[in-house]
Amino acid sequence: MSEYELPLVFFTVLCQWATGSIVAITLLCFSRPEWLSDSVLFNKLGKMAIAVLLVNIVGSVLSLLHLGSPTGAYRAVLGIGHSWLSREVVAFFLLNGIVVLWAAIVFRFNRNRSLVKAISVVASVAGLAAIMVSAQVYYQMASHPMWHSIMTHLNFIATALLLGFVSVSLMVAVNNRAINSMANVPGSLLTGVMIGVLLVLVVMLWYAAGLNGKGQMLHSAMAVFASGLFGWLVIAGLITGTVIATYLYKQPTLSATAASVAMLLVLSAAVCGRMLFYLGVMSLYPWF
Repeated sequence: MSEYELPLVFFTVLCQWATGSIVAITLLCFSRPEWLSDSVLFNKLGKMAIAVLLVNIVGSVLSLLHLGSPTGAYRAVLGIGHSWLSREVVAFFLLNGIVVLWAAIVFRFNRNRSLVKAISVVASVAGLAAIMVSAQVYYQMASHPMWHSIMTHLNFIATALLLGFVSVSLMVAVNNRAINSMANVPGSLLTGVMIGVLLVLVVMLWYAAGLNGKGQMLHSAMAVFASGLFGWLVIAGLITGTVIATYLYKQPTLSATAASVAMLLVLSAAVCGRMLFYLGVMSLYPWF
């Protein structure tokens, strides 16, 4: 295992991004801004639902690269009665099925608003539950204080909210520009972005508090803060996320190019943050 464990980095980040996007789309459907007519819902949210589905599937497939023998992955479910890792496998297998159904309904049957809202709520709950199960895989390791904390759960939720709400907010801003509309980006989306930013900040401050600790937590925190990845997390995550929410609050339109750059910055920050999550423990030896 490497210090960063990249297959798990991309698995967790991409699947959490997908879940956060579903939650944001769910709120968007309930808030129904002016431009969200049936035709726009079909053309915009339908396409985005397919993109979310692909992100979730790619993330799940990448998780197999972490296994020594990917072809034997099916055996992981045998320990569901006592293993959080087995429960994680089952949870994300079920989640992928639910997301497939969700994407199909949003893409093909979106004129049925009640159905779209109902399946979106189900998919959101399933995604958040899967994230909690995934966090438990690390939380259960009591010998590693950096992981054995509620901050692990908060870290995963923060990633989901930041990536999901940023991506959907940017989509709305790009659509506003395309149809020459100055309709406000729904406040629920921008609030979601700022909640994501604040949660990331809370997790980072908790790591900072570890510098005053002793033993392994001190070494984990030092490993995190000594990495250049931390600075990029601050710049491309906290600062960029705040700038996006502030800008879209004042100016609800954005070009596709600018939105793509902004999304890549925040995504890269999330990847760096997750690399630090693994580095804090995997840089220590022996690990377990």
